[in-house]
Amino acid sequence: MNEQHDNHEQFVNRNIFSPSHDQSHVPLKHSGLGIASFVLSLVSIASFIILSIVIFTLIANAIDFTAIVDENGNRLMSDEELVDKIQPYVGYMILYPLLLVLVVIGLIIGIVALAKPGYKKVFAILGTVFNGIPLLLVALFILIGLVSM
Repeated sequence: MNEQHDNHEQFVNRNIFSPSHDQSHVPLKHSGLGIASFVLSLVSIASFIILSIVIFTLIANAIDFTAIVDENGNRLMSDEELVDKIQPYVGYMILYPLLLVLVVIGLIIGIVALAKPGYKKVFAILGTVFNGIPLLLVALFILIGLVSM
């Protein structure tokens, strides 16, 4: 019962839980999907800001806000006149949902990059967070709109 066994016989899988020596010397690479998610987040946030500035500037130049209401609060411009002045710029509003689609794609790519083993997660985390922020803001604005009704 107490016979001696060679260590290699008794513990065949003794290195099963030790880290592989080949992997410890190879530094992890950045995930291409993580970088793509991060770049999409930067592009979408910059596009949201630029689009908002352009739309507000175009509408502000199209409408003379002093001509809408006088000092007493009486309306000087009808709804039809306002719609006629704003209508050429409504097409730019279509770009907001398209940018949200870009954000959702970036978020999905970031989540996939987080799930991939063997890569650095820095850009995947940044891309996921930066793509999640606009979605949370849109959800917050929708919630505020629903509550205020």
